[in-house]
Amino acid sequence: MKNGNQKLSMSSILVFLLIIVTLSSCTKNNDNRNNGKDSKLLIGFSLATFKEDRWLRDRDIFVAKANEAGYEVIVTNANNDKDLQYEQVRDMVERGIDILVIAPHDADDAARAVELAKKEDIPVISYDRLIRNSDVDAYISFDNVKVGSLLAKGIISEMPEGGYIVLNGSEDDNNSIMFNEGYMKELKPYVENGKISIVAETWVDNWTRETAYEFVSSAIKGNPGKVNAIIAANDSLAWGTIDALSEARLTGEILVGGHDADLAACQRIVSGTQLLTIYKPIKNLVEETIYVCEELLNDKKLDYELTINDGTYNIPYVMIDVIAVTKDNIDDTVIKDGFHLKEDVYREDAD
Repeated sequence: MKNGNQKLSMSSILVFLLIIVTLSSCTKNNDNRNNGKDSKLLIGFSLATFKEDRWLRDRDIFVAKANEAGYEVIVTNANNDKDLQYEQVRDMVERGIDILVIAPHDADDAARAVELAKKEDIPVISYDRLIRNSDVDAYISFDNVKVGSLLAKGIISEMPEGGYIVLNGSEDDNNSIMFNEGYMKELKPYVENGKISIVAETWVDNWTRETAYEFVSSAIKGNPGKVNAIIAANDSLAWGTIDALSEARLTGEILVGGHDADLAACQRIVSGTQLLTIYKPIKNLVEETIYVCEELLNDKKLDYELTINDGTYNIPYVMIDVIAVTKDNIDDTVIKDGFHLKEDVYREDAD
């Protein structure tokens, strides 16, 4: 009987210890995610790509600003692969992130990553690019329709008639659709009165410069003397466009515009091979995102008048303003703002 009591006692002790360990583990995970008193809150920052210069700038500014605010950040790069982005988000969720900030590669597919985070009660911010049909907590981006509008306006002001090529961005990026809305709003009256004709238009998968180069090369060969201006959905596509024009000995003869204010694009603007770009102040985008992170992590309700429909839900839209940049105002915009150094933009003058 004594031995039986000893066995029962030992068994009870083991069960008791197991309960303590389990409760301790649950409490630890809860503390890490919900209050962060004993450790810094953790932001998961999921980016679709580092291919364009601007995304490297987003990463660097975001990490710096988040650290200043007392957060730790996990940054991932999906290399334009929607399945890889999903797996990276899954890993971040398993590592205990407190909030997810995601710039999706695929606007529709990324909804499953949002669902994954939401199941763990992790708030989600759609960063710069909208995730469709996902009911994220907030969408923080630029005025993307205005980006397209300013770009088209800038080219039309210099070339109000003739043949245009339109290079839209990747069709699985919702921003591409918004940019296109802006272009077409400005182009429509000129097309309808016959002053402007769109001789070629395409959507460039994965925003690849090589695809832009190939499309423009083919379009100008197929329409000799009929192309006067090219709207490119970002500065990388503008770069591919200008490579094609250079090969055809048409540099400077056909107007080209892009956006993002990449350094190479700013250099092309001062040298005269690109007419304009659109400056999107990434610092402002990041600062608003960090602020919204703080609001969500403190369980505050976001109260914004502006919303955007993601296909199913109306979600808060924090909209950042943008600026058209030409040779005439480049010193007073991207350089004055510290986005680029003057000696880097005017590299020929610096030599």
